[in-house]
Amino acid sequence: MSVLDEVRAMMIFARVVEDGGFSAAARKMGLSRAAVSHQIRQLEAKLGVPLLRRSTRNFSLTDAGARYYDSCRTITLEAEAARKRVEVLRDEPVGKISITSSVHLGTMRIVPILDRFRQTYPGVAIDVHLTDEVVDLIGQGIDIGIRSGPLKSSDLKSFKLYRTHRIVAASPACVARDGLPETPEQLADHDWVMYSRVPETLRLTCNDQEKRIRVSGSVRVDNATARLQFLRGGHGLAVVPLCDVADEIARGDLIHVLPECKLPDLEVFAVFADGVTRSAKIQSLLEFMRREMRGIDVGRSAG
Repeated sequence: MSVLDEVRAMMIFARVVEDGGFSAAARKMGLSRAAVSHQIRQLEAKLGVPLLRRSTRNFSLTDAGARYYDSCRTITLEAEAARKRVEVLRDEPVGKISITSSVHLGTMRIVPILDRFRQTYPGVAIDVHLTDEVVDLIGQGIDIGIRSGPLKSSDLKSFKLYRTHRIVAASPACVARDGLPETPEQLADHDWVMYSRVPETLRLTCNDQEKRIRVSGSVRVDNATARLQFLRGGHGLAVVPLCDVADEIARGDLIHVLPECKLPDLEVFAVFADGVTRSAKIQSLLEFMRREMRGIDVGRSAG
């Protein structure tokens, strides 16, 4: 019996003792009962002492078997620990990840997070595509897309990153010129910075009553950064994510209009083709992004 054969037999012996029998050990190890029994007999022949007292239904350890089992168990545990250490190395995020996002969200949130991710996992290469167009992830071979709202394609899976409130905001200059709306109906009388991704008919809930208000404006944009610039410049009211303007509202640089009225929340998702998350690098990035965005998610309690 070679050293490798002996080590294998020792691990089989430990399994027989732990599982309480030859048959149970054989099932777990994918061997026949006869093969397990043969390995134990060879081990006893090699050692020159019996390890087990056998009967038709069960067995018990001899004194030598009890002492020998401790060493066999140690070898088995060391082998399992070695395998796990290698698996950790195998699952370490490496390789390239391609990701797409809108220009505003990408610049404001995604790129800073990717920067910190690469500080943690320098073995990952990042290919970033910032565009306000909806990208065909599968057709263009992109791993992850960052999008708001529910999925429209059954070919994609989603991973929720965060949820934030939408609010109506105005600049002090806009309020000084046009006044501050005091009722939902007055919103229709004001000029707006229109954004292509926000419906022209706003759906608000005020004092448990739903209101639908149609709005219009002299400025229309298809980019969220441009919307913020026109909002700050006093060109009209705008619907914006609260997380984008919370600091400015706290400072008084922007005004929260009709704070008692609620708009539908904005939900942001990472979307990807089925099967992509089997990759360690993708799983690591998704979890990293969700942890980083924990502070802005109104749908998740602290801690």
